[in-house]
Amino acid sequence: MRIGIATTDFESTYTNLPTEIIFKKISDYGYKSVQLSFASLSECGYISNGQFDIPPQISNELIDIVIKYAQKCDIGIASVNGTYNMCHPDKDIRDEGIRRFNLLAHAAKKINAPIITLCSGSRCREHMWTPHADNKTESAWNDMYQSMLRLTEIAENTGITLAIETEASNIIDTPEQVRRILDSVGSSHLKMILDGANLFHAGTAKRENVRKVLIHAFDLFGADIVLAHGKDILEGDGIDFCATGEGIIDFAFMKSLLDKYSFNGDMIIHGVYDENKMASVYSFIDNICNKK
Repeated sequence: MRIGIATTDFESTYTNLPTEIIFKKISDYGYKSVQLSFASLSECGYISNGQFDIPPQISNELIDIVIKYAQKCDIGIASVNGTYNMCHPDKDIRDEGIRRFNLLAHAAKKINAPIITLCSGSRCREHMWTPHADNKTESAWNDMYQSMLRLTEIAENTGITLAIETEASNIIDTPEQVRRILDSVGSSHLKMILDGANLFHAGTAKRENVRKVLIHAFDLFGADIVLAHGKDILEGDGIDFCATGEGIIDFAFMKSLLDKYSFNGDMIIHGVYDENKMASVYSFIDNICNKK
């Protein structure tokens, strides 16, 4: 299994690194692929905000830079980050997200990225990963669903696969909601990310729950998984993510379930953020996923 890392783990609040430096660091730490966020790259000139991780424009020059350094560092582009607030209460925001996504899909095609990752969003106006009481309303679901239909049409036209994941703060927050959106959209271009840490809600992140939570998720959407995230979560009453291997996720068991469902995609590390840990995290996951 190819082990990659999200470029968002290298992002800064105010300024980001050049593509060449990010890709060289990723290669030096041992990773073979990335989940690329164009907003992570200093050449993009865009810092992600709470509504859009997709920049308003993606230049041909930036695309050429990505291709150049991915090839130079021998890094595969497993997926591209296409997250924005798909259920924002302001329709203009949702429409702008779709406009940006259309540009992103064509850029992803040019860099041979097969998957674009999504965020189902939140009714919170300020931030797509902040919970809101209205997330459980049918109107919120319908706005997200209509957005998903439009993104799926773009994906079908460009040959890209979309991948959504559970997020405790978002509309799609359980495996049941995953199954609902997959069945409702009914497109072979909409698939699933398996992020074990994101399957937990506040009060449920207990070591004794891990295997049954993973089994439940695989029972509902195991055959639709196209990307795995190696994110971890601490045991506790809240939702406290941590570096991979420092929490409660049983990655060996997770790998066995991926094998059961004939998963052949990448394992993308996400949520480390500390460069002092990135090489050891790679070794930890590689030892589990690629035992000789």
